[in-house]
Amino acid sequence: MTAAAEFAPARPAPAVARRLRLLVVSHSLPFPPRWGYATRVYQLLRQLSIRHDVTLLTYAAPGAEAVCATIPGVRVEIVRRGQTPRIAKRVAQAVSIVTRRPFAVAAGHSTEMQRAIDRLFSHERFDLVQVEGAVLTTLRFPDPSRVVLDEHNIDYEVFERMHAGERSRLRRFFYRSEMGLFRDFEHRIWSRVGGCVVTSEREAAIVRAHAPNTPVEVVPNGVDLEYFAPGAEDVASAHTVVFNGALDYRPNVDAAIHLVQDVLPLLRARYRDVQVTIVGRSPSAEIQRLAAPDVSVVGEVADVRPSMRQAGVVAVPIRMGGGTRFKVIEALALARPVVSTTIGCEGISVVDGEHLLIGDTATTFAQQIARIFDDRDLAARIAMAGRALIEREYSWDLGGRRLEGLYREVACPSPRRVA
Repeated sequence: MTAAAEFAPARPAPAVARRLRLLVVSHSLPFPPRWGYATRVYQLLRQLSIRHDVTLLTYAAPGAEAVCATIPGVRVEIVRRGQTPRIAKRVAQAVSIVTRRPFAVAAGHSTEMQRAIDRLFSHERFDLVQVEGAVLTTLRFPDPSRVVLDEHNIDYEVFERMHAGERSRLRRFFYRSEMGLFRDFEHRIWSRVGGCVVTSEREAAIVRAHAPNTPVEVVPNGVDLEYFAPGAEDVASAHTVVFNGALDYRPNVDAAIHLVQDVLPLLRARYRDVQVTIVGRSPSAEIQRLAAPDVSVVGEVADVRPSMRQAGVVAVPIRMGGGTRFKVIEALALARPVVSTTIGCEGISVVDGEHLLIGDTATTFAQQIARIFDDRDLAARIAMAGRALIEREYSWDLGGRRLEGLYREVACPSPRRVA
C-alpha cells in the first residue's frame, strides 16, 4: 500500500463522552496490513486513536520494533515470540486433544504475554481492554467486565466447515476435535466478557442466543475507499480469473485447489485462452504444485490492486471458514465482477445477480464465470452496483462509529445491566 493510502486521517466519528485509555491485545503485529486479521486490527486502531489513548500489546518476532512507529498515534508494546518448530506444533496439537483445551487457545496464551499485561496494569489504568480474537481471552485482566472481544470469526464454525470439507482423515479428526472444544469455549467466553464485536448480523444473532446479557455490536470488515478505488485506466484481461488470499490458511488452500482442479477444466472446454492467477502470501506446497501454463502462482505482492484490476472475474470459491472476507469487499470496492460461493460472501449485504454472482458447485461456479465472460454489460452492471454497496456500508469510518457505541455501553454500563 502507498503511504498516502495507509496513513490518511480517518474522519471523526461520534465520540464516547470522555477520552478513554485503551489496551488492545493482538496475537500478531498488524503491520503491514496486507491480510485480513492485520487489516482489521490496523484500521480499527486508526479509528480508535483519533479520540482515545491507545496502547497495542502484541506478539511479534525479534526485529519488529522498527515498524512500530508506522502505526500512527498508537503506543506499541511487544512480547517477543519466535517461530514454533513444525514438530513442536504437531505435538501441541496432539496434546490439545488429550487435555480438552483447544490448540489455538493454548497457542495464544503465554507466560510472557501474561507478565506483560500484569506489568502494564501495575502502573497504568486502562478503561477498556479489546482482545483481538477468542484465543487471547484466557489471559487474565483485572476486570473482565471491561474486556471487549473482537470476534474476527466464530472459530468453531470455521473448524466445523473445515471438518466437513477436508479430504485428509487426520485433519478431519483434528478439526472435529477443535470444533467441539471451541464451541464450548466460545459459548462460555461470550458470557464472561463485557462486550462482543462481530463482523455480521448473522454472527451477532449466534452470540446473542448464547450470551443474551452481553452487549454485541456488528462492526463489519471494511475497506479504504480511496485506496481500493476503480481507475479509469483499469483494463481487464477478458478470460482471466484471479483468486487472492493468505495461501497458508486452510480455507484458502482448499478454495484454490477447488478452483484449479474442479472449475478450471470446465472453463478450458469453452475458452482456450482462460488463465487463472493465484495471489497471496506464503503459498503452501499444495498451492505451488497447481502452477501450469494456464495457472500462475504469483505469491505475495506488495500491492494486490494491479492483479485484481486485470481480472475478468475475481473468484471466491470458498467452501469453509467464517467471518466476512476482505477479498470480496476489496474486489467490489475496485468495481471488479465477482463470482463467489454462498459461504464466500457470507455476512456481506450482497444480492446474487445484483452485486455479484453466486455458484456453489464446480458446474454452477463455472457457469457464472462464463456469464460474466460472455456478457460485458452484466459484468459492468454488477461491478458498479458492488462499488456503490461498499461506499454505503463498508467504510472503516462506519466501523469506528459502531465500535464507539459499544464502548459507551461497556465503559458506562446502565444500572439495569449492572444489576
